[in-house]
Amino acid sequence: MTGGLKVGVIGCGLIGNKRVEALDADDVVVAVFDVDASKAATTAQQVGAIAADSIEQVLAERPDVVVVAATHDQLAPITAASLRAGADVLVEKPGGVTAGQIEAMLAVEHATGRRVKVGFNHRFHPALQELQAEVSSGTHGELMHLRARYGHGGRPGYDREWRAEPSRSGGGELIDQGMHLIDLTHWIAGPLPLHSALLRTQFWDTDVDDNAALILGVGDSRVSPWAMLHVTWTEWKNMFSLEAYCRTAKLQVDGLVRSYGPQTLTIHRMAPDLGPPATEVRTYGTEDLSWRAEWQEFKSAVADRQRPMLGGLADALYAWQTVEAAYATSAPYQAMRAQVGA
Repeated sequence: MTGGLKVGVIGCGLIGNKRVEALDADDVVVAVFDVDASKAATTAQQVGAIAADSIEQVLAERPDVVVVAATHDQLAPITAASLRAGADVLVEKPGGVTAGQIEAMLAVEHATGRRVKVGFNHRFHPALQELQAEVSSGTHGELMHLRARYGHGGRPGYDREWRAEPSRSGGGELIDQGMHLIDLTHWIAGPLPLHSALLRTQFWDTDVDDNAALILGVGDSRVSPWAMLHVTWTEWKNMFSLEAYCRTAKLQVDGLVRSYGPQTLTIHRMAPDLGPPATEVRTYGTEDLSWRAEWQEFKSAVADRQRPMLGGLADALYAWQTVEAAYATSAPYQAMRAQVGA
């Protein structure tokens, strides 16, 4: 593992502070910035850093790494500026608001020789890591299909927050939680094409979607894997569930700790004559370990630049291409996406 890093933080809201809490003891936050100066001041006081007046002031401190946790429309330009300033970057998903922005950042990453990690922290939940390892091992035969559901219920005024403004968010629940399910599917099953999509703005008074259902996979294949995903802002009790169906077993992860409930991995192993399966349940603690585990992965990739990045810009590009293909299937959401800047 590499030694301590000098870290700049841009965005001091809930997620930015989660990233700060996940740092190693020998990492040093040198400067922080937020458009809300009071948030920056609070975070700076907690970690003994400079509360910068601008992004440029953060970059002037020459951090090794910049954590970017801003609104979606600001992610790509801040990331590009940080790369050009000589920093590696951990940018929150979705990394930008268009696939084109991700492609442009890939070019900057290549030109500068720096590295970008996209915040797909769900890959680092222990139950999901074990599920992916079990599936990829081939122990249970080939993967046939995935089914995943993810949802929350918003909060009063959710339809007036920045996530409901297409120009700032890029879209709705398909991006908010859908990006995570698309990325997990990509990680477990590989790049599956969009087969079909159903999008709704059913409850919240917004231009963006509050529900999205996708089917991914090759339609005329009898053997290649496929996936069915549903994300929703009308899940009045927060929930997460991902099921992987292999030839000889079903593997299921439920919960993400905290409001999503305890995390478990259940493996149902089929007998040769089918019938009731043998069931194993693995349980995990109540602490969310994903943020710290993702930071450790990022530090390792920064220290060894030949190491593949688990959840990099190429993964974000696949997710964005899938999201854009889904929005393109519906005229109202094509109009919504027309409000998004390039």
